[in-house]
Amino acid sequence: MAVVLPSRLLGIVDNEFRVFDPRSKGAPVVSAFDIISHTWNDPWPKYKCGIPGVDWDLTIDPKKIDEIKKLMTQKNVLQFIWVDCLCLNQADADEKSAEIAKMYEYYRSASTCHILIDMKEVWNPQEVVDNLKFIDHIRTNIHSTSLASEANLTVNIKKRLSMWENEADWVFPLDQATVRSAAIEMGVLNCYSTCIGYVKSLFTNFYFTRVWTFEEMLLGKNITLWGIHDMKMSCIGQLGTWMDLAIDSVDKAAKLSDWIEEGRVLNTSSIDAILGKIDEDVQYLAILRRQVCGIQGARTDIINGGPRWWHDNHQGIYNVFSAVSIIPRTCYRRGDIFKGLLGVFNGLFTAEEIKTKMKGDDMESLSFEFFKQLSVKTRGAWTRLVITSGEREKWDWIPVVANPNSLLTTDCFAGVVRLGHLGKDLNGSAKATAMTGLEGAPRKYMRIVLNENNGATGDFNFVFKGCNCGKKVKVGRFFGKEPIPTNDHPIDVAGDETGRILVQCATILGSIMDPGNNVVDYRERLLNNLRPLWLTTDPSAKPKNWTKRCVSGTFWEDPEQHPDYRVHNMSMNYRMKVLCASRLDNASTSRLSCEVRVNCGCTIVAPFPLVFEAITAVYGSSLGRTTAQQGSEGRIILHDGMGLVQVGDVGKAFDLVAFGGDVDAYRTHAHSCRSTKFNRDVIPKVEFPKGRALVRDEFTHGVMDGMRDYGYVPTGDEYRQNTGSGNLLIFRKRPFGNYKIIGVCIDDKIQHKDGGSRVTIQ
Repeated sequence: MAVVLPSRLLGIVDNEFRVFDPRSKGAPVVSAFDIISHTWNDPWPKYKCGIPGVDWDLTIDPKKIDEIKKLMTQKNVLQFIWVDCLCLNQADADEKSAEIAKMYEYYRSASTCHILIDMKEVWNPQEVVDNLKFIDHIRTNIHSTSLASEANLTVNIKKRLSMWENEADWVFPLDQATVRSAAIEMGVLNCYSTCIGYVKSLFTNFYFTRVWTFEEMLLGKNITLWGIHDMKMSCIGQLGTWMDLAIDSVDKAAKLSDWIEEGRVLNTSSIDAILGKIDEDVQYLAILRRQVCGIQGARTDIINGGPRWWHDNHQGIYNVFSAVSIIPRTCYRRGDIFKGLLGVFNGLFTAEEIKTKMKGDDMESLSFEFFKQLSVKTRGAWTRLVITSGEREKWDWIPVVANPNSLLTTDCFAGVVRLGHLGKDLNGSAKATAMTGLEGAPRKYMRIVLNENNGATGDFNFVFKGCNCGKKVKVGRFFGKEPIPTNDHPIDVAGDETGRILVQCATILGSIMDPGNNVVDYRERLLNNLRPLWLTTDPSAKPKNWTKRCVSGTFWEDPEQHPDYRVHNMSMNYRMKVLCASRLDNASTSRLSCEVRVNCGCTIVAPFPLVFEAITAVYGSSLGRTTAQQGSEGRIILHDGMGLVQVGDVGKAFDLVAFGGDVDAYRTHAHSCRSTKFNRDVIPKVEFPKGRALVRDEFTHGVMDGMRDYGYVPTGDEYRQNTGSGNLLIFRKRPFGNYKIIGVCIDDKIQHKDGGSRVTIQ
């Protein structure tokens, strides 16, 4: 595309920094320009910067202006630069709307995009590349149980190993004595951990948590990173190099784990502790790899597709929404959650439409206009996999978004799905392929209420009370009964015991959320998706495969093999200090808890991420199997429960309903748990609920609703590829009427009479 000159540029003209209009008569001739991507940090009181051409007040940290000037004096940086804080009057609504509409043109026209990142430590990515290659060299040339000092290594390699062991700062997350006792080359582990730490610290930098910077990474060309520490500026390489490093780090971590284990028949506790730490890295880096793949996939789609890449690339659209929400991103103004993507979706709104339709910070209005416009322009009905709490007369399949008091992030893009095609008359109806004629009727059996708590960061409380607590259980042959105790006194769990208690909590959740299926497999899925992190005082407290090892040899190893495991008779109240690497645990959800009540009377109070990971971990769910599925083209699609409810739904209730099975199975089984004598198996007498979905609490299905027809819309593409984020539950009140979205399916498949048929959704 031809170079488009911005309305203003910052340049060094006659040895003076100046902002000017390059298109005006008498302006310096500009044949090429660079562009800057950076973060603003907290706003400052208004001030004048003193740069000619900037006649409006600024609110950006003055230090940022100095950094921009310093960048322009660096080698290989062009004389002219566009940067938002100096070339755009943020207080002028007309100008801002016009410039937002041109972001694609500006970033694609610029020769180089320079990213400025504030860092605690600046390093050279090539050194990280070389050090990872060094680890590979050691791994392929000596056995993990070999003595490096006597191995066939060059003097230089031996010196390098010694330096990492004896001179470099020790950063591997276990003490040196523990690692030394494992008889593994300490230099290898320290070098590995240092490299991984650099990669982690870059991608957890504040820059990578912002909405606008996401857009700029996708649109920029020849992206170069500059690390800034104490006003010292250093080039730290190309973004592509760091993207490759993120992927290479996953490879090195997995290979290092295999290298340590090879040749060992039995592992010592020290070996297991080391492998456990590397396994934590593997899990984190796997998420980072998906984030990187999403960004790279989007850049490829945009570069190859041009300014209108999104018009007919629905898989690319899926990928952009997944990539922007896999790590929740924030902005200072709520409205920028949507405006910050208008450069990616170039041409979605004109400058005038941005000014009128995308003004303000009302999230309901902005969300509706965004998804409506995206649907109209692509003729595809774009919506979200979410339980909405409001209705419209038209376009009702676009969810009503609440305006939360708490922090809003790009979680609002989690679970974006393509429902089908937009109706030809553009009257707000959508045409979709649905499985209709669901067998049975939706019957409620579990209620979930979202509450806000005042706990501190890391508070992880789990309270469970079985419905039989306080009642009596049969213990004798004839009339012998004993009261079932209620363990409602809160117990503070020590860090070293947290793994065991987490497994117990996950087991309870499995018996409640997914009864009738293998509870051991369930809790493994749940805890792997939750990825809990906690502090320990001993490395053996969290060994490799801790979800199995922490309860090995106990009642909880496989509780369903014990007749006395009766979840309805149990209770617990634990207080832990746990952070979770799950996407569901973030700044927006950290103060949310869920109160779960089953129709038998069992109750659970637990953190939001635990409960919704628990819902999506059930057997047969299309959600929860993996955080993000990566396709063959490098794009990603999210498969988790983040989009099921909204942050603004605090205080509202949702119900789990079932079309199949017996919703009274919980009550029946609870009765058996107290009427069956100890040491005898309690066999479920009826089938537990199946064909499950999540709906609003106000949804009802009564005896007068027999004419209703229920169905669900798979959200994959028309070729039945697994490119969707889940299935949407629909219904219509009478034959030949239009359908409405009423919920989200938990089970991937629900028994139905009719095959795929075309339906109209209002």
